[in-house]
Amino acid sequence: MDKYDYHFISIKFLTSILLALIFAFLLIYVFTPQQRENYPVYRLQQKESIFSEEKPTFNFESLAVEKSLQQEKMAFEKTLRDRSFELMEQSKQRMLAVITAGYLEKLNGLREEKMQALEAKRRTLDQREEKLLQQKRQELEAELSRKLQQLRQEIRNKYSDFNQKEILDNYLRIINLQLQIEFTAHTESEKEKFRNMLKKVRSEQQALMAAKNSRLNEAISSKTSALIMEFNQQYAAYREKIRDKHQQILSELREKISAELAAAREEIKKDLALAKAEKDAELEDIIANSKKLYY
Repeated sequence: MDKYDYHFISIKFLTSILLALIFAFLLIYVFTPQQRENYPVYRLQQKESIFSEEKPTFNFESLAVEKSLQQEKMAFEKTLRDRSFELMEQSKQRMLAVITAGYLEKLNGLREEKMQALEAKRRTLDQREEKLLQQKRQELEAELSRKLQQLRQEIRNKYSDFNQKEILDNYLRIINLQLQIEFTAHTESEKEKFRNMLKKVRSEQQALMAAKNSRLNEAISSKTSALIMEFNQQYAAYREKIRDKHQQILSELREKISAELAAAREEIKKDLALAKAEKDAELEDIIANSKKLYY
């Protein structure tokens, strides 16, 4: 609880008591109605007897007014006294409320501090996760690149003999036909014949090469997909492992914070009850002394 608030409420409480005492003093010693001096009024009454006799008569109306004023005074004093006691009680309750608010603020401050520590830990773990995942990705990508190079080489070796004889034969035929066109053919018709044959052989050669490349690409694509799937599975498994570990750390920290806050709540509750009891007894003693002294 703020010391300023505590002293401020104490001053208000004492001020209310002081004002009540001043009002009581003014009422009793300053504003007390003064009784007017009443003198008995005598009236002469004629008697039928020989001797006339004077009998004193009192003014009962004046006595009724005096009694009414006295009753009003007593009622006013009672109202003032009750109001003073009410103000004292209200001031006491306000001071106790300030004490309660101070302890609640202390508990809220402790909880806020723990939540900030938890959030800081979460950010630290997020940064650690990002760093570890980046390192793991680089390792897996390097491993994937090495496996892909090895895979291509293995597949090329495996399919190196695919259509190899036909391709080599066509290659030799192409060379032979080119030589015939350049050196053997004497007429244009012979050259045209060799050109058509060369065109046909080249077309066959392209078909053989396309078939071989298609077979290589299919094999590489199939194996590459398997390697990429393995890469993704390894990366996802590692990420899940890191996140599970971090979640466990945060869960344990939350449980620890909850236990600490529960213990602190009980301790603050006890301190609050003790502080309120002490302050209540102190204020009740002040109120009792004020009642005894001035009322």
